[in-house]
Parts: sequence; C-alpha cells; structure tokens
Amino acid sequence: MSSNNKQAKRRLKQLGATLNPSKAGWSDSEDDDLRQEADIKSVRIGDIVMQVYPAENPELVPEIQGPFYDGSQDILRHLRWIMQKDKLGQDIFLLGPPGPLRRNLIMKYAEMTQREIEYVALSKDVTDADLKQRRELNNSTSFYVDQAAVRAAIHGRILVLDGIEKAERNVLPILNNLLENREMALEDGRFLTTKDVSNTSNVKFEKVSPRFLVFALGLPVPPYVGYPLDPPLRSRFQSRDIKAPEFKSQVDQMLKLIQHKDISRELIERLISISLVLGVQPESNTREIEVPEFPMTIESLAPLLNLLPQIHPRFLVDILYPYPLLPTCDLEQLSVIESAFRRFGVRSAIAEAHMELRQTASGYSIATIDPVERESVSVDGNHATRKAIAVFSSTHQAPIGLSIHCGPSPFSPAEYFVETPYHREIFSAMVLLHAGGKDICLIGTYKGVGKSALVRHFARNLGYTIDYIPLYRDMSSRDLLQRRSTTAKGDTIWENSLLVEAALHGHLAVLDGIEALSFGTLNTLQRLCCDRETQLPDGTRLISGHRYTKLLRKQTVQELERKRLFPIHPSFRIMALARAGTSGQTDTKAGSWLTAEILSMFHFLVVDSLPSHEEQEVLTALSPGVDETKLRQLLTFARRLRRDKDETIRMLSSALSTRQLIRICRRLAYFENESLYVAVHKAALSRFMPSVAREALHALMVANGIYPPKEDLHPEELVIEVLPSREAPEEIRIGNVSEPVFKGGDPMLIPNVVFHENPAHTEILREMLKDYQLGDHLLLIGNQGVGKNKLADYFLQLLQLPREYIQLHRDSTVQSLTTTPAIADGVLLYEDSALVKAVRDGTILVVDEADKAPTYVTAVLKSLVEDGQMVLGDGRRIISKESDIQEGQNYIMVHPNFRMLVLANRPGYPFLGNDFYREIGDVFSCHAVDNPDMNSEMFLLRKYGPEVSEDLLVKLSSAFTDLRKLTDEGLISYPYSTRELVNIVLHLQKYPEEGISKILQNVFDFDQYDQASKELVIEVFEKHGIPVGLESDFSLQLGDVLSLGKPILTEKWTRVPSATKHLASKIETDPIAVRGGWDLEVGKKWRDLERKEGRSTTFSEQLYSFDIPTRGEALDIATMDDGSIYVVTTNPVTLHCIDPTHKRLDSLDLYEYFPLQRAPPRLRISVIRTATGAVKYLALHNPSNNELLCCDFVKKSVVSVVIRGLEPVKSIMCNNLSSSGILIFYQEDQPFIAVLDFNTSKQHTLTFPTRINQLYVIEPNFWIARGSRDANLYVVTSDKNGIPNVMESIQALGQNGQVVDELTQIFERKFGDGAKFGQNANPNKFATILEGCSHHEFFGGEGVIHLSSYLKNQQVSSSAEGVSKKVKGTSLYLEKTQQLAIIQPPMDGRAESTLDLLNPLNGQIWRIKMPLTFVGSMDAPTPTYTQFQVERYVATMTELPNGNLVTMDNAGIVRVWQVNPAEIYKAAQTWKQMVGVDQKLLSVIYETDQDKEKMDELFDDAKINGKGQGGDKDAQCETNGSGEGSGGTSGVGQGAGSGEGGSGGGGVDGSGNNMNEDGRQEASFEDIESLKLKTTGDEPEAISRAQREMHDQAMEKMLTKLDMTQADFSQYNKFMENIRREVRELRVILESVEAKKLERVWLKNQSSGDLDDSKIIEGLTGERAIYKKRGEDDPELGLFQDKPKRMNFVFDLSASMFRFNTHDRRLERSMEVALMLMESFRGFEHKFSYKITGHSGDGANIEFVVPGKYPKTEKEAFEVISKMKAHSQYCLSGDNTLGAASHSMKEIVKEESDDYFVVILSDANIQQYNIHPNDIARILKSDDRVTAQMIFIGSIQDQAEKLKEALGSHAHICTENKELPKIIKSLFLSSMVKG
Repeated sequence: MSSNNKQAKRRLKQLGATLNPSKAGWSDSEDDDLRQEADIKSVRIGDIVMQVYPAENPELVPEIQGPFYDGSQDILRHLRWIMQKDKLGQDIFLLGPPGPLRRNLIMKYAEMTQREIEYVALSKDVTDADLKQRRELNNSTSFYVDQAAVRAAIHGRILVLDGIEKAERNVLPILNNLLENREMALEDGRFLTTKDVSNTSNVKFEKVSPRFLVFALGLPVPPYVGYPLDPPLRSRFQSRDIKAPEFKSQVDQMLKLIQHKDISRELIERLISISLVLGVQPESNTREIEVPEFPMTIESLAPLLNLLPQIHPRFLVDILYPYPLLPTCDLEQLSVIESAFRRFGVRSAIAEAHMELRQTASGYSIATIDPVERESVSVDGNHATRKAIAVFSSTHQAPIGLSIHCGPSPFSPAEYFVETPYHREIFSAMVLLHAGGKDICLIGTYKGVGKSALVRHFARNLGYTIDYIPLYRDMSSRDLLQRRSTTAKGDTIWENSLLVEAALHGHLAVLDGIEALSFGTLNTLQRLCCDRETQLPDGTRLISGHRYTKLLRKQTVQELERKRLFPIHPSFRIMALARAGTSGQTDTKAGSWLTAEILSMFHFLVVDSLPSHEEQEVLTALSPGVDETKLRQLLTFARRLRRDKDETIRMLSSALSTRQLIRICRRLAYFENESLYVAVHKAALSRFMPSVAREALHALMVANGIYPPKEDLHPEELVIEVLPSREAPEEIRIGNVSEPVFKGGDPMLIPNVVFHENPAHTEILREMLKDYQLGDHLLLIGNQGVGKNKLADYFLQLLQLPREYIQLHRDSTVQSLTTTPAIADGVLLYEDSALVKAVRDGTILVVDEADKAPTYVTAVLKSLVEDGQMVLGDGRRIISKESDIQEGQNYIMVHPNFRMLVLANRPGYPFLGNDFYREIGDVFSCHAVDNPDMNSEMFLLRKYGPEVSEDLLVKLSSAFTDLRKLTDEGLISYPYSTRELVNIVLHLQKYPEEGISKILQNVFDFDQYDQASKELVIEVFEKHGIPVGLESDFSLQLGDVLSLGKPILTEKWTRVPSATKHLASKIETDPIAVRGGWDLEVGKKWRDLERKEGRSTTFSEQLYSFDIPTRGEALDIATMDDGSIYVVTTNPVTLHCIDPTHKRLDSLDLYEYFPLQRAPPRLRISVIRTATGAVKYLALHNPSNNELLCCDFVKKSVVSVVIRGLEPVKSIMCNNLSSSGILIFYQEDQPFIAVLDFNTSKQHTLTFPTRINQLYVIEPNFWIARGSRDANLYVVTSDKNGIPNVMESIQALGQNGQVVDELTQIFERKFGDGAKFGQNANPNKFATILEGCSHHEFFGGEGVIHLSSYLKNQQVSSSAEGVSKKVKGTSLYLEKTQQLAIIQPPMDGRAESTLDLLNPLNGQIWRIKMPLTFVGSMDAPTPTYTQFQVERYVATMTELPNGNLVTMDNAGIVRVWQVNPAEIYKAAQTWKQMVGVDQKLLSVIYETDQDKEKMDELFDDAKINGKGQGGDKDAQCETNGSGEGSGGTSGVGQGAGSGEGGSGGGGVDGSGNNMNEDGRQEASFEDIESLKLKTTGDEPEAISRAQREMHDQAMEKMLTKLDMTQADFSQYNKFMENIRREVRELRVILESVEAKKLERVWLKNQSSGDLDDSKIIEGLTGERAIYKKRGEDDPELGLFQDKPKRMNFVFDLSASMFRFNTHDRRLERSMEVALMLMESFRGFEHKFSYKITGHSGDGANIEFVVPGKYPKTEKEAFEVISKMKAHSQYCLSGDNTLGAASHSMKEIVKEESDDYFVVILSDANIQQYNIHPNDIARILKSDDRVTAQMIFIGSIQDQAEKLKEALGSHAHICTENKELPKIIKSLFLSSMVKG
C-alpha cells in the first residue's frame, strides 16, 4: 500500500468514527500501525502545530497500548500545554496524585510526536553515576558509559525523571546546570555545551541537541511523603497539575477499554464515582478523618470486566483499595469509607455483626484448571509459552472457561496444604486476577495467616516455578533488577536479578515482605508492573511482547538483541506479599508503607486468619492424632485473643499465628501429656512480656478453661541418660524422650563444654529435644549469662552433632550471612559463609546474638527456614525440593540434617538489640531460657563451689533472684545472671579466706558510679545479709554486758492460816457464746515482704527486720509452731499472716468485724491450743466491747465470741494458760472473773465478794489477785479440782527496807528450780524472781513466796515517769534460752530504747540498743503530748520456735533478734570471714627455685611448731591478727581466735585456755564482747571536719537560694524521702524509653568509611562513593520532626481524698506521686511534655503544671503539692472523674505528638455519685492513639477491686507508692506493644 493510500484510509476511518460512533469498524491496532507507518509530517492540537521527524531509534519511542482518553478535552489541554512548552524549549514538571496518568501523558505525547525518551525512575539509591556516567572495566582498562541524562542530551531525547520527591537531596543538583544552560562537565573529561562544535578533532566538547528536554514527574510534598523540592531546582521547571480526568472522560475511557457487550455503563459510573469521592480529597479543615486515598487506576479493572462482566462490584473495589479490610484501619475511617461505598450501591457480601470484615468474593470459584497441550513459542523464539484453561463456576450463570498463562511444570496440589473454603476463595480470586493480567499483592492482616502457603499452592496448581525474592530494608532499588559482577577475565558485567530472570523466563516472582523495603524502592518497578516495560542499569530494556512483535516488522531478532531489547515473557507475574500491621521504617505508623503509589501497582487480596472451624480442619489434617478437646480449647482461645478489644491482648494474638498453632498441635499429637497451658506460654514467650500482658494472658487462659498444670509434689527427677555409656553413646534419653546419637560427625565441629546438669536446664534440654525430633528449628531467647550457649553446645555434644557457628552483630549484612564477595586477580569470587556450609553439609548452624543484627538481615533466615529457598549473592540458589530445580541453574540442595539453633537476647531494654522474635520468631520453636530456679542454681553452685558453705550459696542465689526481679520490673537495667554468680562462687572456692564483700566487687564495681543502681544493689544484698563492700566500713555493733550482782530479797508473801476463805458468791457455767461463722479469705494475696537483713555492713544481734504494711498502728504479735507470725494492725483493722520463712505476707481485712470508731480498738492476740498442743484458734480480744474474734485457719472461718457477765467497761485478758486452751478475763475494780475453756467450750463466770484490780494466773488452779479497794493480796484456788472458786487473803511484807511493790505480770513458766519471773511496774527494778510460787509449794510446802528483785543502780526519778505513764514497758520470758527479755519505755521521749536480756544463771544483762518508731500522722492537729492518751505498750514481743526473739514496735516494724550467745558467736565468726575484714599487708616477693625450696622448709617447720602453739591458724597471728582479746583468746585474726570454748575446754583451734569460768560448754555474751574488728585506715580528722563544714555551708546556701523555710523544707524532704527510690526507678525507665530511638544505620554511597561489599566492583572501576559508614539515619521522609510524648496526669482532689486521708493516707500519697512525677521528669522535658491537672467537685480541669512552665526548683515543686492539698481541703464534694477523663482524652490529641498517655489517679469512691465503671471504660478506650490508665490510689474495702474487674487492663490498684513506677512502666510498654 502506498503511503497516500494509507493516509486516505486513516482519514476515512476518523470520519466514520465521528459519524457513527457505535460502529467502529476499524480495529484499533491497525489504526496505530497506520499512524506509525504513514510518514506524518506534523501534529496539531488546537492552534499549536508541532513538526514530526521520524525517529532514528524507533524502539526508544514509547507506545501506549489501547485507547488513551480519545477526545477527552482535559487530556487534550494537557497535551497542548506540553506541546507549547516543547516549542519554547522549557523543561516541565508534572505534579499530581500518584498513579500512572502523568507518565502516560508524557508517553502519549512522545508517541504522537515520535520522540525518543530516556526514562529514569528515581529512588533513594540513585547516585550521580546513574544519571551521568558509569565506569566499567574491559581488558583491565576502565572506560565510561554514558547514562540516561547524557545520552538524552547528546541525542536530543526527552529525559523523563520519575519520582523527583524520592531522590536524595544532593543528587538532583548535578542536573541544575544542564537544565539551565544545557551545559555539563562529564567524568571522562568531555564537556557538554550548546555551542556548535566546529572542528571535530577536538573531542573534548559535545554539542547538546536542541531537541533535548527534561520532563519531571513528582508528587506534591506535602501532603505526600518525600523530600521537598530544592528551590533552585524548582525554579528551572514549568509545572502543571495533572488531576484525575473528568468523570465523563473516565467513563468513556473505561467503556472503550472494555470490548464486552454485556457491560453495564451504570456499574462503571458507580466505580468511578467511588474513586473520585475517595480519591484526592480537597484540603479542607472540616475533614478530621484522614481516609487513605483511592488510587487513580480504575482502568486496570477493564481486563477483568472484559472477561467477567457479572463480577461482584465490591470485589473490584476491594482489589484496588484494600484499606477497609486491614486491621490498621480504625473505625472512623471505616465508617467514612463504607458510607461512600453504600452511597454508590457497592455493598459487601452480607456479614454477621460478629464476623470480621473479609474480602468480598468475586462470585466465581474455580472448578478446574487444565493445561492446553500445545505450547507456542515466545515472540523472540527463545522461550516456550504455555497456557491453561481455568473453568470458573458461579451461582448465577454457566461455568466460564478463561485462558490463562501458566508455567511448564506438571500441575499438582501443594504438599502440606489443606484447602479450606476460605483459602479456596482466595485461590480462586488469585487465578482470576492472574487471568486479568495484573500483578497480585497478598496482604496478610497478621503474620502467619498463610500467605506463603497460598502462593506455593497457586504456583503448584499452575505449574509455575517460584522465584522467591526475600526483600529486606537495605535492599537498593538496583538490587531488585541487576547486580554487578566480573567475568573470568576481570571485565565488569551486570548479572540479572531473580526478578529479571523471572520476567524473561515467565516464572512467578514472589516479592516477600514489600512492607520492609525502605520508602520509594518498590516504586522503581512501577513501569514493570503497569506497562510491562523497564530499563535495567546496564542499558538493557525489557519490553512487552506486543511491542516486540511490532519492532520485529522493521528489524530482526538479532538486531534487537544487539540493541539490548528483550521481550517479557507473557506468563511472568509478580506476586507481592506483605503484612499490614508493620512497616520497614522503625518509627512510622503501622501500615504506612501502603501508599497510593503502591496501590496503583498491584491488585490486592487481603488474607485474614482462617475461620475457627477451618483452622481446626487444617490443624487436624496437619497433626493427625491430636487430642480434639485440647485442639478446640486452643482454637477458641486463639480466636478470643484475635478478637479482643484490648490492645495488649491483641498483641499477644500475633504470637499465636496459625503457624504457631500448627507447631503446638504437632507437639500435642506427638507427646501425649503435653500441657496446653505451658505450650501457649512457650509460644507466646510470655516470660519476656510486660507483666500486664502476662497477667492478661494467664487470666484469659484460665477463663477459657486452659489451666496451669498441677504442681507435682514429688516431681520425678529428670536426668539425662546416655545409653549404654558416656564413652560409647548410642542413645540419649531425657525423661520420656529419647533420640539416637548422630554418627560420623566431624569431631572438630562437635562442641565439648563443661556443663553441670541441673533440673532447670535438663527440663529445657528435654523440650529442645522434643522440638528437634519434630524437625523444628530452635530459638533460645533469654537474658545474657543464663546459659544459652552452654545449653546449645551441650545439646549438640550429647547428640554428637557437628555445628557451624555464626555470630551476628549490628554490622551484619545479608551478604555477610550468605556469601562474602572478594576480589582475586581482578575477578570477583564469593566465599561461602558458615550458613551455606551448614546447609550444604547438613550440620547444625548455631546463630548467636541473633537480635544484634538488623531485623531485615535475620529475615533472610525466615525464607530459608520457611520456604527452604534462598538466593545467594553470587546468583546460586538454595532450594529444598528436587522439583524446584531448573535447567541450567546453579543450586545447592538443603541437606536433610540441616537445622538452625538461634540464640538471642530477650527483646527490650537494656538489650540494645532488635526485636528479633517479633519479626521472625514464629518460624522457630522458641524456648525462653531463664536463669535457673533456685533449686537448679544451687545444683550448679554446689558443683562449682563444693567447699563454700551451703548457707552462703543460698543467700547469694536468693539475692541474685531478687536482682533479677528488679530487672524484670525495669528498676535496674542490667540483668544479673547465673554467669556472674558462678564467677563469684569460683573465686570463693579458690580463695575461701577472702571476704565475700571483696569478691562481690568484681561484679558490682560496674555499678560503683551509678548512684541509683548502686543503692538498689546494696539494698538487695543487705536484705539477704550479704555485705557488699561498695565503700562501706564494716563494724560489729553488739550489745553490752551489765553485771547485776545477786538479786535482793524484797518481799515475802505468807499464807495466814487464820484468814477466812471466801467462796465465790456466784458461779455460772454456760456454753461459750459463739456468733457467726464467716469465711476467711486466707492465702489469696501473698505479697512479698521487703525484708532487710540486719547483718551486712554491720554485725549485730538483729537478724533481719521488715515492715508490716499498715496505715495505722501495730497492736500485737504472735507466733505459731511452724514459725509463721500473726500481726494485728489498725486503720483499717487488719490481721497479717507472715509465712514461716518471713518472706511473704498475706493481709486479711477485718474491717467488717471492727467498725470504725473514734479510737481504734486496742486488740490483743492469743493463740489458743487444745490439750494436745495443736492450735485451735487465733483469738483477737477487743477490750472495749468484751468480744473475742476467733480465727480458725484450718477451717478458714471466723467466729465471734461474746464474753458474758462482764460490765461494759474495758476487760483484761490473761493468756498464760492459752496453750492449754483456757483464757481468763477480768476487769479493773470489778468482782467478776470469766474463764473460757475452749477444750469443753464452756464459759465459767465467777463473782467474788472482793473487787480485784489485778489477777496473776499462775497455774490452772492457782491464781493470785490484788484487791482494788483494800490493796490486799489474795490467793484463788479451787476447793474441788475445778474452777478456782475459793479466795483467801495472804500477807505481803517488804524486806530489806523495800516497800511492797506492784508486779505487772508473773510468768507461768519455770526456770531453774521452781523459780518464776515477774515483771515489775516500778521502773527502778529490772525484774523479780518468785520462788515457791506454785500451788504445790504454797499449799503443800511452807506457804511462803520469796520475791527477790534485781535493782537498778541509778534510781529513776519519778518526774520522768510522766512521759511513760501511758506507755508501758513489756517483757517476755524466753523458754529456749531461759532469759527474760525486757523493753523499757524510753524515758526521754527519744525514739529508741533498749532490749535487755536478763540471764538469771550468771546474773548478767545483755543490753541491746533498739530503735523504736511511733505512728505520727501528717495532719495531727493536736500537740504531741496528748498522742498517748490511749494506753499502749512500748513494743510487743514473741518467741519464735527456733528461739529467736521477735519484737514489733508501734509503727509495725518487726525485728528478729538472735538471743542465743553461742549462736551469735558462731555467726560473728562466719560473718567476719565473709567480710574478710582484716586486711593483710601486701608486698611483692620474687623468688628463684632455691628460694622456693628454702621457703617450703621454713614453712613446714612453722607448721610443726605451730601445732604446739595451737594450730597454724594461730601461728599466723603475728602477721595478720589483731592480738587483742579478753578472757585469754589468743589473737582473733583471720584464724578467728580460739573459738567456742568447745569440748572439754580445749578451744576449737586447740589453744586450751578456755574463757568460760562456769565451765558451761557454750560461748557466752562475754566472749562475744571480745570479737572486735580492725577496719581499713580512716581519713585524718582534719579532712572529715572540713567536709562536714562544707556540707553545712552548702545546706545553708541552698535553703536561702530556694527561699524555703526550714519547716517547709523538712516537710518537702519528708515527702522526698518516701519517694526517693521511686523517682530513681522512674528515671531509669524514662531513660530507657529514649534509648531505642537512636539506633544508627549504614549510610551508603559515602566517600570514606568501610568498604561496602555490594560496591566492590564499583571500586574496581574506580568510583569514589563506594564506602558505607554508621550514622544517624535520615529520619524517614515525613518524620523530620520528632515530637515529645505527651502525658496528662489527672489527680483526684475531691473532698473524699481529704476526708479519708486518715484512713489510708490517700491524699498524702497523691501529693507524693505528683512530686515523684515532677522530680522524675526533670531533665526529660524534651521527650515528655507532661501536664498535671486535678479534678474535684469544683471543676474537671484544674491545672497545676502545664508544659513550658515546669517547676524548676524544690520550692516551686513544693508549692504545687501544697496547692493540691489546699484544694482538696476546701473544695465542694462531688465527683468529676468522668468529665476530667474525657476532657483529658480529647485535649491531649489536639497537638501532634509521638505518643499519648493519660493517667487518671482517683480513689475508688465513685459508686455513690452513680457513675458506672463501664462509662469510665468507654472513655478510656475512646481513642486508639491514647494509652489511658486509671490508677486507684485509695479504696475502702474492695471498691477498687470491683472497678478493676470492669476496666480490665486499663486499671491498676496502687496501695503502695513503690508500685507506681511499675505501673507507669507498664504504660510505656503497652504503648510500645501497640506500636
């Protein structure tokens, strides 16, 4: 056909189309060909005419397939504008929303005007070498290759720069001069210029063609993310905004694209309306809800509609716009989107309310897929192409067969894939989209929902070969396409990446993890996805088959290959996999990777977790034989987790992905008695969760019927058996699991370690073995030093498995994990890493420190473990199935024995690693390795230190256990582990005489300078009585001996025979009046006691002390036989039970039994036993209303006993006989005595004629009474062996000039021969001894009682008694040591007294200083002297079963004293050894061999002589002992002296002069006196004096500077004291919040630094920017501003806070909390902007501290809390909790910030204001962005408990200040968990 004809034909066709649009008889493709073939001279749009010149390289002229908005006016206007600019020679910049439209416009323009283009997709990785020139090597010579910009300039092409906003800021300016003056200097010395180059000999200049133009495409920044435009660059472009085409043009375009007759125009209009409504929204301020925009790619649906016009419209919308189906889409966004959909009648399939929103099915499901037999050849004749017919059935029409492209392999179902209806639906959708010819992206809502499995299934069913491409964060956009390498000669070449190979061969390219790629990397594939065309870095172009065929008309295949043009195989598809919830950038919002640009590249299918019944089906199929009930439980539980509203819990659900469930089920099926509870905890790694989450998990499991396994009382000892013997092992058996030993491993690779077996580790080894048998890869996670490496090595050693070892670190790269490139003789070689060797040879790969490497590096391991596929740097592939092998590929098969054993530290601060577990943990079977429990740790320590005393090991172990607890709570950042402990014990073992305190310094000197941790560490060790020598001086502070002399006879009580006997006038016997029988909630809430050991830096009699948590006073104390202690305290009345080890305490609230009174009751305790000696009741006597509350801890019930027959005045209880079940009560100045006999349950009430003042109960039938009116003494006995009912008076006479004196108590127990102790009321006597005081002696003997007293030397004046009238002294007879313990009230009102131990046998008192505390109150308005209006004892005492004495003072501080002199003596010896106090003088001695022999001889002599002197310990006394001593000790040095006056009289160390005069076999207190210490040299006096003066001055200055009065300051200090520790802990926590952000990354393309592996070849060619260095990452785009976290603290200052302050100090504690916050946040204001407000009846938002006005000084802080107190005191009643909460929630999100927290402190007093807990819950959950917590700071009874139930994990109860930092910490954690 001649050219004229063609022209004519074209014109006709256009006319025809205009006249009769419906009947376009000419096919489009012909039309295009016509246009190309007819040599068109010019193009005219409107009034602009452009000349057209035929292209030299037609293959560079783009071509748009199909119609492109023909006749659409707005598109034509754009084209006309471009043409104007072209004529003017101006560079243009097309702006507009993401999508292919702008690019297509330019392509269309270039096609019309026949212009060649150079296309560059910009991304972060583009460097100037990609734009200007790149060096290559050839025959060892480097030469330059022009890149796009230079080629375009010289040949006059259009340079298209796509994605300007993605290029780094410093890259584009290199084009500035080229844009402005069309000039540019090149690397190879040439210069581009516009001048005509006349003489060609001068090669240095190149002329820039006048037709050269630059077309830039970019998104507007903001609102889109990206680098903002550089002003100089911007000024060089002319810009135009390209919006989405008009509605009508879009509809027409769609109808033109869809050639199907059945399509309804109305459907198209609906779809396009949606895209316009949800598309680019106008920036108006009214729309607060940010809805992600709808992509402008509605036309990509055309092929699908063409095939299946009846498809469900919602399906179409969903594949374009998956947001509403993702978990990242919040409810507001969802409602906006859904309403837009409904508006245009696009409804989803009907969903029940409780079902999750799923992708709507297309309405078609796949029936069969059959391959078409004949295969055709691809366009270029190099590859075969295959097709298949997929038949889709649907409900409303006949099945439809679609022809689809497929792969060459035989079709087969995937192994291990259970096809459930849901997955079948997704699979159908995948095939459908595949038929539509678009690439697919599967988005999983969570991890482990089966994306990889679906892809495998898809590939197998369509015969595809998968090219699996794991993506990672530092992958550059170039790595996606090609990588550099060398030929054997050393020439540089480019090798195709897997993606390109797949494109050429028609494979399925699986891009796994597109969410991990950094911003803008994936966009370089836009053209490949949308136009199937792309340009590779080496200049090759891949083009679609369609275009290739056209080019073939003009050129041959060979020519095209020479021009580097290759067709893309029609079967090629990209399958992208992504997870919705995460993003590759550390700090962007979850899901932010899914931008509108990415939306325009793929069609999306959202894969959700399976519905329960389907999941059950899958699990049963994959783990046959699993117990159905367990399976059902597991599934309901997992379901429940995934659905929960609570953030913390939902986060747990990710730990139970289907993949983990399959693993749990396989274990359940394989090992029969596996506990589900343990399995879930193990899978969720709950050991390392924040405690909130852990408790939530436990609660949920119990709620769903998964209970913790029962504790074995006698667990079988797990042992590791090696059969038949360790030497020739054949089989290993641990518990019930056995495994044959591996034979034939390389002995050099098999580890051999010292391992001491212990129960905890054996248990872990057994679990590991189970998983090993199941074929899992293992992951051990734990703190440092817990034995992960040991366990791993020992495991391999037992099984004789060879291993390879890799240690990761922060600089590990993917390359270093797989292969390391190296250059040898100019040729690039790759060396295999341990990973590759292990895979190849089937050894075990131990990956250590896996958390240190960046997560994207370790993600590569996932693809290896999961998919058995991995691509190495040199192009080889690791594959696991034979079926994946393809022709001509270099591959490595995974050896069946290959396993990975990964070790990682636990996630979270202070480990600076990455959260390895969160990323890929679920691919492995995880084992949380914790420090071994105490039992196991003791096993270990005994092995390491067989000679160290057991007691010391226990102490050390428990101290370390405590330190670890602190670490878990985040209070110290360093986790002390078994490793440190073992080192200490090894040292102790080797050098036993060195003090432990010195040895501990080896570990704790690290903490020497960190005040906070140091204090904590010392505190912990002191608590366990281990002295830590962090700059502390050691001293012995023991009591003093007072000699008493002999007691003086002071009184005689004689029986008067003539005295009349009065019978009791009335005896009533009734059953005991018992009321009630209430349940006792006992043992529910054990709390740990803060127990402080007494013997750490100082040694004293006090063993340890602890505080009873009370807000009032402590009243009385009693002990049981097992050593447990009961204490009763007031405000509210509480009975505390302390367990026998005195480590834990359980408090019972007895509030109900003792209603509030003005003064709390002065209760006394007595322990009632039955005749057999068993405890029957613990009785509390309330003197004020004569009631007895009896608690029975066996039956767990309480009864109340009313004592009848007494007057309603105070009664007094005598419990001397309580051990035989009898209590006796009397009242002062009343004639009644009540006897309660609990053996017979009778009460006898006696009325005597004489009123009595005091009753001494000595024996059941021998009492002595003192009359109240006549001051006579009476004896009360019984006439017949019953209740004493006969009273006769006796005569009392003073002796030796002493008057008759009152006794306060006579102790019924005898000591010595019939003597008893009495306690005197007179402060001048220590105590009195009564002889002959028993029924038998008094009535049967002489009838005389002798009272002899120990008198004090200095008499106490009676004036001082005024103070102590109301405070009584107290005493207790100690049976075990036969001493009397006496505590006198302090005479001078000071807060200390003495504890005297009186030993009558040697007439001595051992006097110990004892601190006392009384309860004062913050707002005691009364002056102090009236504080003691109520009688109270100075302290209460009781004796423990082991003979130690327990004292408790009024404030509830309990102290336990060691009172047995022999024991104290022994303890002091060991303590001194522990401390290693006496320092030896050191000197350096060098010796030769001869010297050594001489020394040895001398030494032996010394030993022999030494024996005579008393052992060699004493022989060394001259050098190291301080030779002082009394009682003839020979030197108490390191040799600890001539010890205990042991057997016979020879000392322990053999020196015989014994010091016990009275020859008893025990050390006495005197010996203890002689233990004195020598401490290290003190500073001279002058220095310490100067320091003291300096301190005083500083203090004065500070107060004047603060301008606070001394009183204010002391009040402030009192608050600070209470919270010092909490502030310290909070600051540790706040610091750790900061630590994570500053993770540094590799900055690539640097001109100095470390050589970047991936740029080795660029280095060969001589480029300069081939280094990488660590640096702060440019914050990801759009994150340039790092805002502080905002926190609002709302305090309850309502009147109830002030009113109930006396009840539980709630207001004071609130003030302390406020102070604590202000102190802790000081210095962190840049990170946290916090606000303290209050609410009360007056208002819901009273501001105290606002951002920007933080209190700077102590004074300002004090003013804030004083204001708070004042407010609460004077405000109106009422409760504004709700108002305050909702105001705070709304107000906090007004400003942008990194994170939001609202903490509401309140008392639980809200019910009476008729506020429902659910209202609060609703407010706290009202905004997802805010982490909100309610903290109840005070509560009457269980108000708070009830509220907590309603609020779940949003509430905390805080009864102790020390809980607060932990609560705040859990807040940060739960927010991080959300993130």
